[in-house]
Amino acid sequence: MSEDSCDVAVIGGGPAGAATAVALRRKAPALSVTLVERTTYDAPRLGETLPPDVRLPLSRLGVWEGFQRDGHLASRGTSSCWGRAEPGFHDTWLSPWGPAWHLDRARFDERLSTEAFQQGARVLRATALVDSESLGRDGYRLRLARGAAGPVTLRARFVVDATGGKATFASARGARRLVSDRCFAVYGAFTLPGDAAFPTHALVEACPEGWWYSALLPGGRVVVALVGDGDSLRGLRWATPASWMHLLKQAPATRARLDVCDFSGEALVAVPVLVGRLDRPWGEQWLAVGDAACTYDPLSSQGIAKALDSALLAADALERCLRGDADALQAYESTLHSRFQAHQHTRGDYYRQEQRWPQSPFWKNRWEALPAPAAPPAQLRRPHSTEVNP
Repeated sequence: MSEDSCDVAVIGGGPAGAATAVALRRKAPALSVTLVERTTYDAPRLGETLPPDVRLPLSRLGVWEGFQRDGHLASRGTSSCWGRAEPGFHDTWLSPWGPAWHLDRARFDERLSTEAFQQGARVLRATALVDSESLGRDGYRLRLARGAAGPVTLRARFVVDATGGKATFASARGARRLVSDRCFAVYGAFTLPGDAAFPTHALVEACPEGWWYSALLPGGRVVVALVGDGDSLRGLRWATPASWMHLLKQAPATRARLDVCDFSGEALVAVPVLVGRLDRPWGEQWLAVGDAACTYDPLSSQGIAKALDSALLAADALERCLRGDADALQAYESTLHSRFQAHQHTRGDYYRQEQRWPQSPFWKNRWEALPAPAAPPAQLRRPHSTEVNP
């Protein structure tokens, strides 16, 4: 079994992991970085809506111009039926940062991975972490599976866990996920005929069972998701779309915009939607980034933007740590924690705005679990844009 070595191994090549690899190579080109991704980026990935100010972290990562060439769909903004039946609109067309964006997610993730390679990182695709062995202050020995190429080992001075909500590496080091809310999203896909028009804004529509999200993606594909919890969607079966389609008919704004679409016939996809954080996002010679460190409510539309911001923050902390700054990782944790707490209070303000179904299990569950209102109230972003990030 062959063994390679690097200064930093990043486990997970999604937005957080790939962006961390890019940021590290740009900030500290003397560091050798290996990015480990279990896929080849060729499978379909659920798309998301990004706010206009995502231009800032993309520019810092040096990928903004490439992003603009990649065929993502510019959006005039978002709308929501939240706290009332009539939709409210938030037009981003005149934003100083330009429009919002509906992503071709697979292309977006691969763009960041390619940039990591171009910046000098080693990128291992179709490669999975099997297990790891601590070498103390010398880092870790990682055992990797590379399909037909057979197992390999990789010695790394430092490991970045970017494995999403599972936080595979951090969990193996004893970190625990503190979950403050637990829901799930059920996705369906629609197709838009070539001669049909569809609004470019994303739509969020509250309902007794939770809330609906719908958005047009590049290529004439429309993604629709119902976010609920185990009580509000109890007893519904997702092996066939009948129950889901029945609930969709009771969401008038969402149903109306889908009149020009055809249901794709593809199987529904259910994914967990958790709000929570690790009890500790770093340890001896490792840290967690993106959803591995903490997950936000998808209603906030901050999933990928948060991943990019945390990647830049993590790269700075890691570079300082490897230069001998003993406080760098603790400062990283403090920043993540304060941002998560601010998100929790803002999220509470959002959910308190919807008062139409006080006896519905979904809304009762949210209100009972919400933190006390911030004092003074935090400045709110409208609950108008969303991304559901599996």
